[in-house]
Amino acid sequence: MNEDIHEAAARWHCAQQHDDMKWRGFTTWLEADPRHRLAYDEIALLDARIDATLPIPSAGMGTPEMPARSFPRWAIGSGIAVAAAVTLAIGIGIGIRDEQPDAPAAREFASAPKATRTVRLAHDVTATLGAGSRLSEPEAGGPMRLSGSAFFNIRHDPTRSVVVEVDGYRIRDVGTRFAINSADGVLSLSVEEGKVALQLPGQTSETLVAAGQEAIAQAGRVMLRPARMTGIASWRSGRFVYDQTPLALVAADIARYTGQPVSVSGSAAQRSFSGVLAPGDRQAMVSTLTQLTGLHADSDGQTVRLVDRTGS
Repeated sequence: MNEDIHEAAARWHCAQQHDDMKWRGFTTWLEADPRHRLAYDEIALLDARIDATLPIPSAGMGTPEMPARSFPRWAIGSGIAVAAAVTLAIGIGIGIRDEQPDAPAAREFASAPKATRTVRLAHDVTATLGAGSRLSEPEAGGPMRLSGSAFFNIRHDPTRSVVVEVDGYRIRDVGTRFAINSADGVLSLSVEEGKVALQLPGQTSETLVAAGQEAIAQAGRVMLRPARMTGIASWRSGRFVYDQTPLALVAADIARYTGQPVSVSGSAAQRSFSGVLAPGDRQAMVSTLTQLTGLHADSDGQTVRLVDRTGS
């Protein structure tokens, strides 16, 4: 049974790389059994550890609702099928890598709506992308570029630093664990371990953010405050936890998670939000947010805009 679950998890993981992915079916499968979520997380981690694989022609994908199994049924130690690794590698386009570790080829990573993705980068850097986020790894040296949210785990090495750029912000790290969330010129940087240097767009000075701190940056200013350690990148555990978080970031989380646009307008953009949102469709998440904040949700059929009830 566990082998069947892991094979199903691998098929769903591969299916996310295709335009006809059935997200409703995927969500139903995740919620049907707690073991499904655990198996899917294991597959995502396995994906991140694949450094090389032989290119093998992919088999037919079966029905759009559930792709057909494209690997044989044998497994090792942890119960994850050996061929699942091959199938995962084909699904995300990883081939044999001959590059030296110090000069990796440029790579692009993306996570789909309603799914996180953990990737292994050069220099023992691991990044977990929040739903609907993108990360590019440069060909040699240079900064990584992030769009959306991510949690980074970087091995300490005093001989080099890792730089992440997002929306004009520059985050420099030597070795630590931290989370980034950015949207509409607003940035949240929460440090779980170590220290990180934050440089604002158009500035040369840096602000040092230490473990247990969160930096909120917007409009050319940085505010440092204590971070709730259990709330750092809370989306990794299947919920969104906020503590005086700018609504622009909350709206962006909903938009990236659901794959549908959500924005904040008027004076609502100056407000912050504290509370917990459960993952769901856009209507459900926006409904919960409006109930907790007293905001009103306007829709033009495409984008949902959060505004003050007074219309200001």
